[in-house]
Amino acid sequence: MTRKSLRNWFLITFCLLAASASFASGTYPAGQKLYDAYPWAATYYYGITGSDALVRIVEGHFHRYPEHIQSLELAYTLNEQNIVRQFFSPIVGVIQLAADFTVRDGSGENTIYEFDPYIGFRWANWPWNHYVTTSLAVGEGVSYVTSVPAIEKQGNQNTRRLLNFLMLEASFAPPSYPRLQLVARIHHRSGAYGVYQAGNTGSNDIGLGIRFLFD
Repeated sequence: MTRKSLRNWFLITFCLLAASASFASGTYPAGQKLYDAYPWAATYYYGITGSDALVRIVEGHFHRYPEHIQSLELAYTLNEQNIVRQFFSPIVGVIQLAADFTVRDGSGENTIYEFDPYIGFRWANWPWNHYVTTSLAVGEGVSYVTSVPAIEKQGNQNTRRLLNFLMLEASFAPPSYPRLQLVARIHHRSGAYGVYQAGNTGSNDIGLGIRFLFD
């Protein structure tokens, strides 16, 4: 995907969000109650790979690596009576189970397919939700690829296809129609400091996408 087509996609996403705010009718629950009313979520996002370590990306440093990803994801919010959600309450308001399917292209390799099942921890009760419906999330799971990405092979031996998966995310939506959300995400694979006994260098992608909540 070229920079021009990526800009066009972001523009279309923004227009969809603006249109939903203009034409939506009715009222919606706020905060974590939104995810209880609409427990299913479908997400698409496009990401670009960076050559920097995760800590440096979080600090604001990013250098482009010639690879990009496209991801489709389906997630389900555990209900309030679920024992896992009760265990983490009230520290975490929303607990989700998700299955993420990713396609990697670039760096002169064949297309790589990636599967990332994970559990998500989402915070949705923010005081400014009546201006912008917001949620912040962290996801932890496993990641399997059909071939080890080139960026993970650099200067390493004993690379493995199965690694740890971590995602960091922020979502935003108009309060008049919070079911349609703009998503910003960091998509991370690594050996988790030796837990997976893998020599892979961690790979990181910064993505932007769109999510729809439904029941």
